[in-house]
Amino acid sequence: MGRRAAVIGAGGGIGAACMLAFAAAGWEPIGADLVADDALRALDVTDAAAMDGFARDIGPVDAMVYAAGTVATTPIATIDFAVWRRIMAVNLDGAAHAASAFARNMAGEGGAMVFISSAAGVRGESNASAYSASKAGLIGMVESIAAELVPVNIRVNAVAPGNVDTAMLRDVARGIAEAEGRDRAEVWDSFARTGAARRLLAPEEVARVCVALCDDGFSGVTGATIPVDAGYLLT
Repeated sequence: MGRRAAVIGAGGGIGAACMLAFAAAGWEPIGADLVADDALRALDVTDAAAMDGFARDIGPVDAMVYAAGTVATTPIATIDFAVWRRIMAVNLDGAAHAASAFARNMAGEGGAMVFISSAAGVRGESNASAYSASKAGLIGMVESIAAELVPVNIRVNAVAPGNVDTAMLRDVARGIAEAEGRDRAEVWDSFARTGAARRLLAPEEVARVCVALCDDGFSGVTGATIPVDAGYLLT
């Protein structure tokens, strides 16, 4: 039987790219997202029991990518803490639910987990305290789980994308434009000019790194956070 990979958050830009990248590499990808369609199973990542049920239902996998995420742009002085809690529930709690469920799923056989963090989790972003905190927490969680699961041959890593051309980033640009009274196109262009390479990333560039981290060529890598940011963190 071929290798199988679960992709959580497979309806988003990076998650959808991961589905295609796994398939292109000869894996069988199994996708889940909040809203199901013909290709994806329905999954609320904030529900630990639902995550456990998903991991049981699909059977043993060789890899899991957690690409679910949400974001909000708001100053800390006026933040709605219901928004803060929602970001933590999806970005961090959901990731913990996935880690727990798939540690059991991979028990005895080993495997690889990859979590989508962010450059904003490595270096905090203005007006994005909840998002930056959730993604920084994810990096810490990955390091801890990696140390814990080394003896059972489960590798755990994170990737930290910079500005990726996705619907979520376009929502961020719209929010910044509205909050600051700026032109949306100018905000979007500013994203493309950020970073040493002065360009946006394609979701496929992040997805290829996720698949590589799950492959045998990276068998010695665990507990790492790999920037996929076109030099964003160099500036």
